[in-house]
This record gives sequence, C-alpha cells and structure tokens, in this order.
Amino acid sequence: MRVLSPLLRCLLAGALLGAAGCATTKPWQREKLAESSMKPDGDPDREVLRYHMLGTREGAIGGFGHGGGGCGCN
Repeated sequence: MRVLSPLLRCLLAGALLGAAGCATTKPWQREKLAESSMKPDGDPDREVLRYHMLGTREGAIGGFGHGGGGCGCN
C-alpha cells in the first residue's frame, strides 16, 4: 500500500473541508441574508464615525486617514 505524502494529505483535507462548507440557499432564506445586518462590513456611515472616534480618542492617526488630537480637533 502506497503512503500519501504529507502535502497531498493536507491538500486533500483542505479540499474536503472546503467542500463541506458549500450549501445551497432556498429562495425564502435569501430575504434574511439580504438584510443590512447580515453585511460583513456593516453600516458604512457608522464605521466612519467609529473610526473618527477611535482616532480622536487615541490621539494618533492610526492608519484611519485623518489626524487627531485628544480634544477631537483637526
């Protein structure tokens, strides 16, 4: 009996795990998945406000694209 290489085993295991994650969605389930609460990025306006608050609270740019100070002044 031939022994599979570790790389081939990992690839086979990854393919099996990837195939297990596939599922079909019924038409009546798509309504729930289309809601804004199901978006992975959430509300864009809320995220902008959140990053602004983080930047001003931290007092540093932090990679969010704006300068900040502790008082919220720019």
